[in-house]
Amino acid sequence: MGKGETLVTLGAVIMLSVIAINVNNSFTENTEYFNKTKFGLESIAIANSIIEEASQLPFDEQSWDSTKVEKVATDFTPDVDLGPDFGEIDIESFDDFDDYHNFIYMDTTMQNVYQIICEVGYVNPSFPDSVLSNRSLYKKLTVTVKNTLSNDSLTLSYVHGFWYFN
Repeated sequence: MGKGETLVTLGAVIMLSVIAINVNNSFTENTEYFNKTKFGLESIAIANSIIEEASQLPFDEQSWDSTKVEKVATDFTPDVDLGPDFGEIDIESFDDFDDYHNFIYMDTTMQNVYQIICEVGYVNPSFPDSVLSNRSLYKKLTVTVKNTLSNDSLTLSYVHGFWYFN
């Protein structure tokens, strides 16, 4: 084999190495993208299921009081008392929307461990990003899902309004 053939062979090996490295990088990037997408979809599903469960519950413990036909904001639970009542320790025992306040738990899927943090507060529907220190006819549930393995997180919110038929 001559000098020219050796150089061509060496060039081919170098090109093949560069192509192999690029293909490997593409596979790695695709795997990372797939994992982030999977986390996003699982997180959205977890947060949505909590929001759906909470939205099916009455607005407030006082919603059950049939002695008052028309209720005003001051009839509802004070903001400092939002959260589960005595004996309500898990989602199955919650009986009104604000029981989700300060509720934290872990959920495990096939490949991820998630920490779910729920917060409820009174809001003005015109400014739902600001939690009020006084009562209103609207409460916002914020659900944050954290992937404990990768430190990614996702937050979804839902505003629940009081209506006379609640």
